[in-house]
Parts: sequence; structure tokens; C-alpha cells
Amino acid sequence: MTQSLELPVQEFCLDWTLTGEEGARVGITLSGQVSLLDNNRFYKIDGVVYVTEGDTDIRAVGNPRISVRRNGVEKTGRQWGWEMCSARKTLGALNTMEGYFVRTGYWAPADRAIQLSLCAEHGWSRRKSYSPHVTVRMVD
Repeated sequence: MTQSLELPVQEFCLDWTLTGEEGARVGITLSGQVSLLDNNRFYKIDGVVYVTEGDTDIRAVGNPRISVRRNGVEKTGRQWGWEMCSARKTLGALNTMEGYFVRTGYWAPADRAIQLSLCAEHGWSRRKSYSPHVTVRMVD
């Protein structure tokens, strides 16, 4: 059995604005914290996604399904590759309640940072758009 010892926590926050037809806008925020566990062997992301501002009719921006994705960066600059780390929720659901998520995974000795961004899937075709990413540096 391993000892679950949490090291200092790094916080993150990312704001993203979706725009629609005729100037419709909806602001979304991703915030939370990342910590390393078990002597830097695992990472844990605790986060929340919520609507911060917007029109009363969120369908004006297409009511996309929003999810969070993560990527890791190693010491050499090599990246793990983007992977979804939360459930997809419609803006309508996020407008009435926040979307909490937790993600844990293996943290290799070469790993240095985690990148997080938002993904919006629009319509039946699931056309995707991505927010800029935020980098959470865990190890120097």
C-alpha cells in the first residue's frame, strides 16, 4: 500500500468566450488545481467548468457540448498528446449547475507540466473548436 502524500498544489484558471450569430456571447471558465501524489508518482486534477456570462438564450451560440482536455509536457519538450478528461456537458447544463471533474494519472520522472484547455462540440457533425490552453508547471 502506498502512502498518499500531497505536495504543494498549483492552481489554474482559463476564461474562454464563445461567440455566435448576431453578436451572441457566452463566457466559460475552467478553474481548479493540480497536485502530485505519492512522491511525484501520480497527478490529480480537481477542476470545475461553469458559465460566467452570456445571453439568456445560450442556443444563440449553438448550445455546444463542453469538455476539458489535458496534455502533458516532459523535460525534453515532448508532449503526451491531448486527451479528454471530463464528461461533455451542454451549455444549458453548465448554465444551471457547474461541471465538476477529477482526473488522476501516472506522473513519470521526465514530466514537468500539464496543459489544460476546453473543447466545444457543435451540432450533429460534432464540429470541434478549442480554447487556448493553460500550462500548469509542476516540476522545475
